Amino acid sequence: MTISCAIEWDGKAWWWSTDMRLLSYDMRPHPPSRFRAKQCCSCGDLVLRSAKYIQVERWRDCANEIEERICGDEVPLASWFVCESCAPIFVKLHDMNVDVDLGNCNFHDLLGEFEALYGPSVGFKLKLPTYQSGGIWV
Repeated sequence: MTISCAIEWDGKAWWWSTDMRLLSYDMRPHPPSRFRAKQCCSCGDLVLRSAKYIQVERWRDCANEIEERICGDEVPLASWFVCESCAPIFVKLHDMNVDVDLGNCNFHDLLGEFEALYGPSVGFKLKLPTYQSGGIWV
């Protein structure tokens, strides 16, 4: 995926929102004999119990009247996860208003492409934020 000023879509639009806070994945397994890890929507790594992640809530438009009666204007979709490794890149690109195509781009690759295209010199590296315990990125 290359950097662009807009995301192309095929009519099956959905949108997302997040508060950019790192959460600890402590969901209880269900059924109790099995643990379900979540997959990072960027790199594909598994987010295991007690790992840190950013939750990305997603919605789409209603497809018919029944969905509209049940859900209202927006149909909630399953949340996606951004792993602790990809989170600082996600936050930095989001703060710089770089559009990311969630689920279709690797943030590490996108960061490298951004640095190569927009860096003032060869070998330029963006300073990525660090997460503070108060829930803010610095």
